[in-house]
Order: sequence, then structure tokens, then C-alpha cells
Amino acid sequence: MSTGNLTIKRALVSVSDKTGIVEFCKFLHSKNVEIISTGGTAKTLQENGIPYRKIETVTGNPEAFGGRMKTISFQVGSALLFRRDNSQDQEEAKKLGIEPIDLVICNLYPFEKVAKEQKPLADLIENIDIGGPTMIRAAAKNYNHVACVVSPVSYREIQNEIAEQGSVSHLTREKLALQAFSVIAAYDIAIAKELSHQFAKTSGSGLRYGENPHQQAALLKLNNTDSAISLASARVIQGKELSYNNLLDADQAFKCCSELAFEFKKQSVCVIVKHGTPCGVAVHTHQSSALNLAWESDSISAFGGILCFNQEVSEEIALALKERFTEVIIAPRFSDAALKIFSAKKNLRLLEVPMKEASASEWTVRSINGGLLCQDEDQGIATEILNVTQKKFPEALEPVSRFGLVVTKYLKSNCIGLFGQKENGYVTITSGVGQPNRLDCISLLAGVRAKQKNEDLSEAVLVSDAFFPFRDSIEAANDIGVKYILQPGGSVRDPEVIGACNELGIAMAMTGRRHFRH
Repeated sequence: MSTGNLTIKRALVSVSDKTGIVEFCKFLHSKNVEIISTGGTAKTLQENGIPYRKIETVTGNPEAFGGRMKTISFQVGSALLFRRDNSQDQEEAKKLGIEPIDLVICNLYPFEKVAKEQKPLADLIENIDIGGPTMIRAAAKNYNHVACVVSPVSYREIQNEIAEQGSVSHLTREKLALQAFSVIAAYDIAIAKELSHQFAKTSGSGLRYGENPHQQAALLKLNNTDSAISLASARVIQGKELSYNNLLDADQAFKCCSELAFEFKKQSVCVIVKHGTPCGVAVHTHQSSALNLAWESDSISAFGGILCFNQEVSEEIALALKERFTEVIIAPRFSDAALKIFSAKKNLRLLEVPMKEASASEWTVRSINGGLLCQDEDQGIATEILNVTQKKFPEALEPVSRFGLVVTKYLKSNCIGLFGQKENGYVTITSGVGQPNRLDCISLLAGVRAKQKNEDLSEAVLVSDAFFPFRDSIEAANDIGVKYILQPGGSVRDPEVIGACNELGIAMAMTGRRHFRH
């Protein structure tokens, strides 16, 4: 593997966006770099007096089919992919007459621009680049021996590096390769997104609408999990088309339910999600009791919510939900009797999918202006919980604490949740979520709701998704009757917070693991 600097002797240039390409190629020519070019790019170079070699002298074939075929060839692919430090590759390249290409300068057909201009489908299809992504992927894969430039923004940096040291560093080639793969990924997503709208009726990827009815949306199925069957590929048994919000809520319900099913094996789990937040969650020996406890947690928010069960939905559950408005019900199975009852509710969506295995890894993607944020899913909860106060957690609260840790992971930050035991099951009493400070979550939300429900919180567990920065949150928890607190810890003021608990007779334990969900 080559990790040294790369001297550029031969470059392949094929760009749709001609910004800065003339100046860059003039510089390369001044450094005795042989330039190979195609189509419109070659014409631009010729008009500006820059010597170049036609692509057909490399491929052995003319450009064909209206420009659809230019660079796709054994010769070009080989020139980019063979390893310069591999003796067998070198021998084969020599035998096959393959000359190495050290630099690829390529940007892609403007598919997104054409899509925004709402051009006919035929124009869209013609602007799906094939040869460009192939070259870019080959060059980026072989970044140890090839530099790949996909944006005019990079021209100046590469030019300066060559001017100063006569070569391109390995670190720069790594960075360029990552940019290249990111560009290809975004390009493919843009194509899938646009064609999902174009082919919505036949592809099944079109959604009713986005977050709001005036926004278009699509479901692009990505292999971001090693689960054999994912929520995105769930069997839709009945109901109208899903919306963007339906799927976001369904995802929260499905993951929370799956994790609780793992923590509380052989017990029934019911999770109700509304607007991205679990509003009712319960675990019980009996499925009907789990449903009732979850619904009673917040019956107002449960109206029109998304429900998920970890076990087959029975006739009893279907009857219980017959007169309640729900948008989506998710379960591993539905009994025939339940399906018969649900069939009268034509708009109700039923999704059949097995629970996600605890060992199934997953990564998530969210967009920001100009980019995609990727991260591993927040899987699992802390295995060790450390008591840090004079008063200790009783062993009887261990299951409630585990229940609360899982549910709190799915509440929007900042958040606290209040959890307890009812009818031999574990339940979300109430929560405070999505506030800029944790104090409001306790005093203005969770505390007020608990009081309205006349809840006794002396045996409840308050779980926080992140540490308490000041003792005021402990005082607020004490004011609403809380005597058991579970939090990650890690604040510079942990001693002050622990001291407040000791003064007020509150037991507090720390997990060492934060669970923000923005």
C-alpha cells in the first residue's frame, strides 16, 4: 500500500461544470501532465489552446450513442484501478498495454438541476451520469495511487500542493476520496428521490406527503441495518398510504418496543408514539393490561397515535381499539380474528414486522444544509448503575429503572421521564420533553401533569437523559414528591447535586451514559 506523495503524470478530465477547468488544465499542462479528455470538455480545452489526448485513443473505441458511451471501458477502468505497488498488477498492466492514470477530474451530469427545472422525464433520464460515477468510484477506491477531484472548489488546493511540492500527498488523496464517495452517494440519493416521485404509483416509494401536506416525500430504502426484515420493508396489511410523519413515529415506536421486548422477555409491551415522542409505554404480563396502562398514561395524546406491540395482536386488543382512533398499528403478527375486526377501519394502517434484534446494528442519516449527518444508532442501556447517595435504590425498583432508561432514550431532549409500577406492570407516568432546560421539564411539564393525574411519586423513578448541571433540578424533583433519581452524571457540579439529594433524602444513581435525542 502506497502512503507517499503522488506525482501526477497523466490526468483524465471530464466535467459538466466547466468552472475553473481551463485555468486548472493550463496549470497541469505547464507541469508536463498529459491530459486525456472527452466530449464537451475536450472542446473547451481545444478552444483555449490546451493540448489533450482524445479518450478514444485510450479506449480504442469512438464515443457512441449520443455520448452515452465515452469512458466506460476496460482500458480506462484498468488504468485507474491497477495497484502500482503490486508486482502482479504491474506485470498485467504492462502485458495489456495499460498506462496509469494518476488524476481524475470529474463532476457529474446536472441531474438535480434538471429535476428542479421540472424537465420531461426523458431529459431526467439522459442526465443520469453513468461513466462519471464509474470513473470516480474507481479512482477513489484506488486513492493510494490515484487522486480524484470532483469539485471545482478543490482545484486551487490541488494546484497549490503540486506547485509547492510537485505532488499530491496521501492525506489529501484520502480527503478527496471521501469527498468523491460522498458526492456519489448524494447523487444516487437525488436520483432515487426524484424517480420515486416520477414512478410513485408503481414503485411504492411515494408517501402521502412530507411533514406537512404541501411537502412531497418519499421512502428510500437503504441498507442501514443488518436486520433481516426492517421497518422500511414491513408488510403493509391494510390502510391508506403512509406519510412522512407516520413513518418517523412508527420508527420510534418500533425501536422502543423492540428494546423493551429484549429487556423484558416473555412480557407484553405496548408503545404509543405521538409527534415523535412516546406518550404512553407499558410492560405487563397481559397484552390487554399493557395497552390499557400505556393508553392511560396520556389518553389525550394517544388519540391518533402510532401503536406498537411486541407480540401477536389478539382479538381482545382489536376489540379494545375498535372505538379508538389510531393511525398505525405495528406488530410481529395479527390474529385472523383481529384482522377481521380491523378490516372495518379502512384507513387504519397495519404493519407486520418482527421486532428488531438487540444485536442488530444500525446507522442513521439526517440531512443538514449541504450535507448528511451519519451516526450509529443509540443502542442498549448502561449495564452498571452506581448508587452515589446516602439513600440507596431498593432492589424492587431495578426493573422500573431499566424500563425508564429504555423509554427515556426515545424522548426528545432535554427530557425527564417519571416511571412506576402499576398492576404488576411498568408504566410511563408522565414526562417532560423538548425543553431548552431540564428544570422546565420537571417543574412546568412532568410535575404539573403528575399533579393533574393525582399521582403519588414517592415510589416513582425520575430518569434524565443527561446530567443535572445544578442542584435546582433536584429541589424541583423534591417539590413534586420524587425520591428516586437516575441520571448519567458527568457534570462538574455532580458533588453539589449529590449533596442536594443527601440533604433532601433522595436516592440517586448514575449510569455514565447520556442519551440525547435531538
